[in-house]
Amino acid sequence: MVREDNPSARIAGAGAARRIVAAVLVAVMGWAAAAAAATADIAAERHGESIDIHASALLDADVVTAWRVLTDYGRYAEFIPDLRESRVVARRGATIVVEQSGDARLWLLRMPLDITFEITEFPPHAVHSRAVAGSLRALDSSYVLTPASPGVRLEYTGHVTPGFVLFGPIEQYAVEQNIARQFQALADEIERSSAAGR
Repeated sequence: MVREDNPSARIAGAGAARRIVAAVLVAVMGWAAAAAAATADIAAERHGESIDIHASALLDADVVTAWRVLTDYGRYAEFIPDLRESRVVARRGATIVVEQSGDARLWLLRMPLDITFEITEFPPHAVHSRAVAGSLRALDSSYVLTPASPGVRLEYTGHVTPGFVLFGPIEQYAVEQNIARQFQALADEIERSSAAGR
């Protein structure tokens, strides 16, 4: 018995093979992109009841894109982990008032955070913010963008007085880890947006 060649089956098989190859390529490209993501350097130091945090990362991005992502406060909840809401409630020249709500996470423990920030912009390189209401006793922070070869350096400096009901070292660890995760997410979004623009 001679089997007849079925062109439609052959075409369908070729299509399936192409889809498999495409899926593998997408997975490999995704892995490569993840591997190439900026690595943030984080340092924290305690001074009495306050914690000083410094974070820095060299990003494969341009200053224009980095500034656009950094100051798009209404989109923060789309890419910052554990942030449920971020909305601009007022603008007065270079000063913006932003309300955010989310959680600070420590292992399986989640502590609700609601913070109102007053942010002052210094385009296109720096923003300074301070908590004017909410869950933290005090938060004063700055982001600075500096052109660097081959992209842009993102730096964060924060002075936090948390007020969590935790022992000192645990409180410092919680603050450091949450800021590190948020900083890394912001850095990743800047690089993703820059790559999409290219």
